[in-house]
Amino acid sequence: MSLELLGSRVLAPYFGASIYVWGSLIGLILTALAGGYYLGGWLAELPQNQGESSKRFLDKLFLVVAVFLLFDLFSYVAILKWLSSWDAVWGTLAASLMLFCVPMVALAAVSPLVIKILSEQEKTGKAAGLVYAWGTAGSILGTFLTTFWSVPYFGSRLTLYGCFFISLLVLVGLFLMVDRKIILLPILFFLISLAVLSSSVLVQGVILETESAYNQIRLINRDGKILLTLNSQQDSLVHSGYSNISSGDNWSYLNNLFGVGPLIKPVDSLLVLGMAAGSTVLQHQAFSPQIKIDAVEIDPKIIAIAKEQFGLKENENLSIWQADARPFLSNNQKQYDMIEIDLFQGGPYSPFYTMTQEFFELTSKRLSQNGFIMMNVFAPGHQELLGPVLNAIASVYPSVYKIPLRSNFIILATRSATSLEAIKNELEGAIKLAPEDLKPAVVYVQDYIEPYEANKKAPIFTDDWAPVEKITYRMLKGLNL
Repeated sequence: MSLELLGSRVLAPYFGASIYVWGSLIGLILTALAGGYYLGGWLAELPQNQGESSKRFLDKLFLVVAVFLLFDLFSYVAILKWLSSWDAVWGTLAASLMLFCVPMVALAAVSPLVIKILSEQEKTGKAAGLVYAWGTAGSILGTFLTTFWSVPYFGSRLTLYGCFFISLLVLVGLFLMVDRKIILLPILFFLISLAVLSSSVLVQGVILETESAYNQIRLINRDGKILLTLNSQQDSLVHSGYSNISSGDNWSYLNNLFGVGPLIKPVDSLLVLGMAAGSTVLQHQAFSPQIKIDAVEIDPKIIAIAKEQFGLKENENLSIWQADARPFLSNNQKQYDMIEIDLFQGGPYSPFYTMTQEFFELTSKRLSQNGFIMMNVFAPGHQELLGPVLNAIASVYPSVYKIPLRSNFIILATRSATSLEAIKNELEGAIKLAPEDLKPAVVYVQDYIEPYEANKKAPIFTDDWAPVEKITYRMLKGLNL
């Protein structure tokens, strides 16, 4: 289980963390386990001195595990970079096959051999029960240690090293039972592996690379601007950006449309769902310092980065909450004038449960009478994802507008009916008083905002049916991302 969970982590920056990645990884690992169980059963029944033969195969199997995990330690980054141009399914399958298939086959083959050895002293049923019980207990322990301790505190690389080191300890024990002279082999492996601990994996421009329970996190310095990317090796998939050179470098008008919201309707209270490292929060503080903001971010490490690297500080007008967006909406009864929604689970994939009719009904309940939402939707090149999301929003909100933004759309939806003319008039009157850094974004909204009329023939995303990952996967495949 540790290797399976670890597989999902090392694959995420290159292929994402969608259900397709998980399904491909789990499917291949189950195939490897099935092959390993068959291999172990075949080895256990070899016709020569069966008990001794089974014992001697154990050290060979763990030798294979140790060798391949040592290989993984030195090569997994290079292999994943090489395969990163493949699509998510085939890339995941190829990477899993190269990195994890052989050690999983070898580990699976151990169980039938141990059952064979124990059955010479115990009844076969009891021997099998003991092996399955201890094997399951080990899987449970490995799952909890990997999920709640090893990966969040030490990262994928050291967790993989820990798996290698455990296999090495088992190999030493088995070699001591057979021939003490060959114990030099695992010692040699250990000495070679020390090079992994001393090597640096940071590439040029990357100033921080760490992991949390939710994300693989990278901070990149690009010409003095700090960029945050999550679960991705593509610098173009940026979740937050910050520059201490000048305010003008901070506020690119194409990344600043959320700041136009308070000019469309009066905003005294704002809820930000998906704060990341706080770029838009900093924008709101700069453009509309009087607004009281509640910012929600699920990842505590990203909150720490927002404070340490991006200069975000809590004060009487800013409260930061570490929570999942939808449960926060369910448990928090406060009402807001504006809700900003910018939710991605690393890379371009959005959590499906934040794009459904039920989710938007919940947002509506948290808005004041004249409140509105603004949402960032990744939908490059076609309407397959955008249409059902807009229909879900339009089933709840009387007025819905869309603003194209490169590969994204900013969606504006008001709780009370609002005309396009009224929005443009508000912006026309506000542009003279708007900060200089915000004026280009105001003009952009005026030029490109358009109303959306619900398409009754198109589907609506609901909690029961929302194939967001499937559609996003098809979009990425079409873009060769």
